[in-house]
Amino acid sequence: MYRVLYCLTVEHDLRLVAVAALLCLVSTLGAVATARRAIDAPAGRRTAWLLVAGFVTGVGIWGTHFVSMLAYQAPVPVSYHTAGTIGSLALAVFVSTCGWTLVVRGANAYVTPIGGALVGAGVATMHFMGIDAMNVGADMQWDVGLVIAAIILGMQFAAGSAFVMTRYSSRFGLVASASLLALGVVSLHYIAMGALTLTPEVVVASSVAPLSEGSFNLLAITIALAVVLVVGIGLFAAGLDQHLGARRRAEMVRMRTLADATFEGIAVVDDGVMQDMNTRFCELLQLEREDLLDTPINKLIVDGELPARDASDETPAKCHLRRRDGTFLAVQVRRRVMVFDQSPADVFAFRDISAEEHVRARMTHLAHHDALTGLPNRLKFRESLEAAMQDAWAHDTMVALVCFDLDRFKEVNDVHGHAVGDELLKAVSERMLDALPSTAIAARLSGDEFAVVLPDVKNREDVVRIAQRVVNSVGSPLTIGSLHLKVSASGGVTLFPLDGEDVDRLMNQADLALYRAKGLGRNQVSDFDPKLGQMMQERRLLENDLALAIEDDLLDLAFQPQARIGDGRIVGYEALVRWNDDRRGAVPPSEFVQIAEDSGLILKMGGWVLRAACREAMNWPEGCRVAVNVSPAQFRQGNLVMSVQQALAASGLSPDRLEIEITEGVLIDDEERALNVLRALKDLGVGLAIDDFGTGYSSLSYLRAFPFDKIKIDRSFMTGLHLDREAQIIVQATIDLARELGIRVVVEGVEELEELRALGNQPDLVLQGYLLSRPLSRGQLAGFQTASADVRQSIVDCVAGSPIRTRNRA
Repeated sequence: MYRVLYCLTVEHDLRLVAVAALLCLVSTLGAVATARRAIDAPAGRRTAWLLVAGFVTGVGIWGTHFVSMLAYQAPVPVSYHTAGTIGSLALAVFVSTCGWTLVVRGANAYVTPIGGALVGAGVATMHFMGIDAMNVGADMQWDVGLVIAAIILGMQFAAGSAFVMTRYSSRFGLVASASLLALGVVSLHYIAMGALTLTPEVVVASSVAPLSEGSFNLLAITIALAVVLVVGIGLFAAGLDQHLGARRRAEMVRMRTLADATFEGIAVVDDGVMQDMNTRFCELLQLEREDLLDTPINKLIVDGELPARDASDETPAKCHLRRRDGTFLAVQVRRRVMVFDQSPADVFAFRDISAEEHVRARMTHLAHHDALTGLPNRLKFRESLEAAMQDAWAHDTMVALVCFDLDRFKEVNDVHGHAVGDELLKAVSERMLDALPSTAIAARLSGDEFAVVLPDVKNREDVVRIAQRVVNSVGSPLTIGSLHLKVSASGGVTLFPLDGEDVDRLMNQADLALYRAKGLGRNQVSDFDPKLGQMMQERRLLENDLALAIEDDLLDLAFQPQARIGDGRIVGYEALVRWNDDRRGAVPPSEFVQIAEDSGLILKMGGWVLRAACREAMNWPEGCRVAVNVSPAQFRQGNLVMSVQQALAASGLSPDRLEIEITEGVLIDDEERALNVLRALKDLGVGLAIDDFGTGYSSLSYLRAFPFDKIKIDRSFMTGLHLDREAQIIVQATIDLARELGIRVVVEGVEELEELRALGNQPDLVLQGYLLSRPLSRGQLAGFQTASADVRQSIVDCVAGSPIRTRNRA
């Protein structure tokens, strides 16, 4: 260490040493500044700045070395080989350029110091090559330890300089990095010079005259100024480029801010690779900018394609982009060419149209599907049926069409409301899909009407079996909220091409088969029969004629008498509707009443019967009642009480002479609502009777819950009563129960004296049946009291002459 200090203070001109140190600091500052600019510069200009940084570094180091050598006061004259000196300059520039390239392009914690060390190695190589270019008449001796220390110290300082420069871009970082590099250069030079000992050789006359001290100083100052000029130019260029770069960055920030403020995703693409993009584009794809930079844009395209370069802005393209989560995003894309980073590039604007696509798809779906159940609608179903028929025709197979309809669905809507009806339809559609094969196409045509296409069927039996499975599945009890409902369905089957080759014809045939299933008792499946067309035509004609008959008041009433068994007194009549058509003659009530129920004509017909019966009863003796049956449809309509009030008011009949008969079906649907209507009728003073008692499973509970005045024991119990011991026990128990509850009893359907005698002595019972009389026309009522005297007396005598029967309670 003493040798180094001695060399610096004694063997050097300290004035030139100071110039060399200042020159070294300025040149290293220029070298670091230009190298830092190479880091910040765009990729296209990075190589140019690396060359500038290498040149500035090499020239600055070489100038520092040469001025320091001029400051060295050798004991012998010194001259320099031109080739060696220039070679050391070229080597310094080349190695420095390589070192800075490794620093700038390495960009990690390991490569950066290595690149700085390479710059230090270039300084050392340039120094010893410059020493070797000296022409001195002396023997050079080196202290190897100091040489190694000089090289290591110079490389370490240079590595530290590179590390600081890449990590800290502030001015302080640049000055610190330049200072470290300057320390490396100075320490390497002067420690290496301390390691050199010159021993003069035999004095030989030199042809080169040594430079005077003034010449040395002038040469040193000239070299220093030249280096300062070169370094200054480099610093000025770096500063100017940095200033311009800052302006460009500010402009880029402004442009990016504007781009990020848009609602569209924007990507800049050069040669198919994304160079930049705005925040919205990253948000659309759920990716970071780093994930997208330098990525081929075609890797994001799932389907569709980008617009061509010559496409106008008015013709955007559509495609789908793949997002991070694997989903696809529908976008509308426009393309425009612009200059980016001094070269033409494509700018793509992506607009998210997924919401529009969703709405469009939803509208398309709604146009072809039922909004409630999600099943295809009539339009879509027809298309599916036509497609299935075409396929069957091409492959010589059969297609089945099955129409389903819920039985009495309107009653559910009327009683429980449309919300419950909607839930019922959804449940039915789910059950239907579960019961159908996977190849079936089910649809909701309207209301409670469903249809199914079964492609590639083998025979009718398979189709009927599948349809029956659907009917059974739909008919299972279900729960909606707190309601427990049991619905049923009916189905009609037809086949293509056996039954027809036209869509409309097949639909009509399936409807005919469906109506046949309903006519056969509902809750079943019927196959199409060619005779059904004629039957349905006759039914529709009958329905039309019935509507005209009701409108034109062409119906009539018949009245079946009711007499007390004990004294034979006529206590009332049951009004029965009749229809005598001009072409058909007498139409059976079992035929046209059912048609009225199915078509809804029962409401008008029931209202007419109620008014006509009240008017006719006004002609009867006081105390003689008229009983009128009310259909479930009238009861559910909600205005039955008003209809009764209007009929009583129009006829003037006392309310206590009118008796309303209902069946248990009215009560099963909605007990609470039924109870309110019955109480309102009771408040009017109208009598209430339950018809067909004993045929329903809840009859006894109804006697406790509803205010009935009379029950009518069904004819099914009375027919052959004298031959059926069990029927006798049931009838007698019912009569006893009614007596205990204070309810009068009517036995209907009695046709023989033996059936009457089987009742025993029951004088308070009321008899209705063919034994007393068949239904009477209005013209027959006036003379019936006299004409029936003998029959009524025989009834009284029959009962009175019979021993009083007692029940076997064992």
